[in-house]
Amino acid sequence: MLEHNQTSRAWLDRVVDRIKGQPPALFSGGLQVEPAPEAPAPPAVDQTQWERSVDSQRVNTLTIHDIGLSVVNEKQSFTDSDKANDTIDAAREKVAHVVINGDTQFGRHRPATARPIEPPAKILADPRTRKAYDSSLTAARQAYLSANDPTHGATHLNMRPNAGRSSFRPGGPHGPEFTIRTQSGPFNNSFPTRGKNGLPSRGVYVNTYGTT
Repeated sequence: MLEHNQTSRAWLDRVVDRIKGQPPALFSGGLQVEPAPEAPAPPAVDQTQWERSVDSQRVNTLTIHDIGLSVVNEKQSFTDSDKANDTIDAAREKVAHVVINGDTQFGRHRPATARPIEPPAKILADPRTRKAYDSSLTAARQAYLSANDPTHGATHLNMRPNAGRSSFRPGGPHGPEFTIRTQSGPFNNSFPTRGKNGLPSRGVYVNTYGTT
């Protein structure tokens, strides 16, 4: 009897193991129905074609590609720093939001930014320049497609050599006042400048501003 029970249990175990390896059966009206085949995967997206499509979109007077060029020409010399509260990629996206907001609201009379000039192929052959270029174009696309504007509608930007958060008056002390919305930095700067509005090689901040 013990041998019979062991044999029965072994046979039952094999049946259970076999059932485990089968897909669950579906029944309709008492009849077994084969499970529907999996839907085919959607076709792969051509990344280059998608980027060109987004780049050609126009906000007002500027295309997304124009905005990316403005960003790279504003921030080409800035690089990440271990002390920064943001990545340079995230800072560039905030700058792209500012350019988009300015073009949306003011068109050709938007606040001044770097001109959207395409860098020559010879300059783009430099790996560091190419990295800044690609990062800036990506920032413009992401800002355009994003449902969230981290600058809360900022239309002005300013680079500063310190973490000061005072208001920005582009027209001088008697000009209109714009309050700070975001501050990213400090970043490294491979192209330091001297003078009253110069920027050092380290400790540069990127600020965005909007109306009070």
